Amino acid sequence: MTRPSRSILIAFVLATGLCLSGCQSTGSDTTPAEPAPKPPAAKPAPAAPTEPVAAPSYEIPVANWQWDTQAGDPAVTAEQGGPGFTGAGWETRTHGPVLGSPDAVRGGTARLYLPDWPPTLRQAGENWNTSFNYMASSLCYESLLGMDPFTLEPSPSLATHWWVSEDKKTYRFRLNPKARFSNGEEVTSQDVVASWKLRVDPGLREPSSQMTFGKFYEPTALSKYIVEVNVKEESWRNLLYFSGMTIFPASSIGDITGEEYLDRYQFDYVPGTGPYAIHQKDIVEGQSITITRRDDYWDEENPSRRGTFNIDRYEYSIVKDPGLAFEKVKKGELDIYTVSKAQWWVEEVPKIDAVERGLLQPRKFWNDRPIGTSGIAINMQKPALDDLRVRRALQYLYNRELMIEKLFFGEYSPLRSYYQGGVYENPENPQMPYDPVTAVELLEEAGWTELDPAGYRVKNGRTLRFTLVYPSSQLEPSLTLFQEDAKAAGIAIDLQLLTPAASWKALQEKQYDLMSIAWGALVFPNPETSYRSTLADQTGNNNVTAFKSERVDALCEEYDTEYDVARRIEIIREIDGIVYEQQPYILGWYLAPIRLVYSNKFRMPQWGVGPLTDSSDEHFLWWIDPEQEKLVNEARSDKSKTLPLAPVENRYWQEWRKHQDG
Repeated sequence: MTRPSRSILIAFVLATGLCLSGCQSTGSDTTPAEPAPKPPAAKPAPAAPTEPVAAPSYEIPVANWQWDTQAGDPAVTAEQGGPGFTGAGWETRTHGPVLGSPDAVRGGTARLYLPDWPPTLRQAGENWNTSFNYMASSLCYESLLGMDPFTLEPSPSLATHWWVSEDKKTYRFRLNPKARFSNGEEVTSQDVVASWKLRVDPGLREPSSQMTFGKFYEPTALSKYIVEVNVKEESWRNLLYFSGMTIFPASSIGDITGEEYLDRYQFDYVPGTGPYAIHQKDIVEGQSITITRRDDYWDEENPSRRGTFNIDRYEYSIVKDPGLAFEKVKKGELDIYTVSKAQWWVEEVPKIDAVERGLLQPRKFWNDRPIGTSGIAINMQKPALDDLRVRRALQYLYNRELMIEKLFFGEYSPLRSYYQGGVYENPENPQMPYDPVTAVELLEEAGWTELDPAGYRVKNGRTLRFTLVYPSSQLEPSLTLFQEDAKAAGIAIDLQLLTPAASWKALQEKQYDLMSIAWGALVFPNPETSYRSTLADQTGNNNVTAFKSERVDALCEEYDTEYDVARRIEIIREIDGIVYEQQPYILGWYLAPIRLVYSNKFRMPQWGVGPLTDSSDEHFLWWIDPEQEKLVNEARSDKSKTLPLAPVENRYWQEWRKHQDG
């Protein structure tokens, strides 16, 4: 398979905005250790025997597939997309990579956890974009087109074919007549129209969705299987936006307003077309959510899906204490756990009895997923925080070097970009190390020269004091260090622990001063949803810092209409430089690999995870080996038994890149 250039080999997550990272965060150690002496460099090395590893193959299998040309309503003509449709003059793809294993078997249950009950289970509208909802969406819902994870070219999904006019302002999509929702209903053009109407309804209270899908005129159902949409302004991103919109059934959403949707589906789901479904009986509010694989999935026979979505049930239980969740995985009560605490990974994981005997597998997967933004969001609308000098001072007081060394065992690297680790990162962004002297100089330059009896800075009778909200008690060691360094410089920081749901609500409503947060990332950067000035004074969007910049607004406009990849990279780099200079976040650190412990009942392809997989969907290629599960269960009750483990490090995709370049 031909490898794409490095300029486009970046993770494809979702086209319309960033997502909140929860317990399975991509880029920050959310559970640091207590301060400790310089840690050992050694990484976990299980005592259980190591499985023999076959020589890897760097040829990714490719599947050819075709669609039933005679499928569909006989009342619909071939020209209208019905039986006999040939696709002449349309675009499609008839082959794609197969990342699943031919050895995979179906069945079994995977038990995972959530750190809090989600603020909503809806798949659209305010507060919906949490990591759990994105994961549920990728299992239960589909869009018109997908994307090849290597070439990043469009690929069929609900639509078998697509057509783009010469002026790139009109798109048509031909739906697969076999596509069905989980309630058995056909997928038709009316469902696409209704899905778009919902996304632009102001009643959803989701301004970024209105901005994204407001770039289109109302779609037209040309026939039962063909839908057409016209764009208001030409942009290379329009096809990505519209074709990436998840499709809901018109029978569920077509006759209700956005406000009614918010209320009706607050903790419920409309039927989806994906291989899994969430039934109302499997939602125990405040306690658990179960996702079940469908036995009537419409696209089951697609060869490209071979060996994927193998696990029958995903059982998510609420465990608010990450430490308790860690204990549950040790005991075999949870099956997959992202080890977000470096101390646990380095010091505790190797000593776990279940690891030593091969019941639990520790693993690091290295791939090409993009790095998100993590650290402390700054509400730039708040007094004092609207001063760049104060924001910069806060960054200089954030002793990341010490935290990474003493708290995180050298497992992380400091962020210096809002597009870290790829071609979009601005290489001229200066590293901002811990520098309390410069911080004090900036504060005094900003007029905070007087000190009160407690040693805090005062200006015009106001104390320089902020509240820092955080969603987990295990953040407290690093935040306490920051609090102490800020105090030494004359800044009072009050730490406030809220639940993840309450933290998210405060963030979306911009009712905070400082907020500890971690975001996911995108294949194709979408700066407007995070930094567009029109979103700064609105709530319910991803511009949570109220960032404004006329130059960034202009660059967003240019970016959307620029078809040259090299120029788009230049634009994002300039945006990155501007945002970095304006300091809307106190940037933290990032972890390059996905770091997990999981039950040794799971098996997987040689690459373990996809090239662009994040740490919330690593299991989509895995399966449960019934014989291996039996051995694991026997070993839990018989302490004399051990099982072999795979090597801790899986660097398949790094080696694959070298092989492709070689």
